[in-house]
Amino acid sequence: MRTYQYTANTEMVISESGSLQQFYRLTDALSKTRHVQFTAKDDEAYILQWRFKYRGNQLALKYDVYNGVTLVYNEKGTKAANKIAVRLLEIQ
Repeated sequence: MRTYQYTANTEMVISESGSLQQFYRLTDALSKTRHVQFTAKDDEAYILQWRFKYRGNQLALKYDVYNGVTLVYNEKGTKAANKIAVRLLEIQ
């Protein structure tokens, strides 16, 4: 019998009033300056979420029409998420 693993995801707001153009600018900067490769992309009508690995941690940059641009991470990736968030806030 397999046990289910529950991981809670947390979101860190990068820009509450962020636009789609800003989301693409941030993903471009991540791929060029932080040397991350995006592993999955979920593009829906109102939400874009691009997943990537940074220093062994699974993170995601998310754009939502209502909430702006956020960084999604789990509890294990808090330290890496803080480093990426500082860089993303500088890029804005």
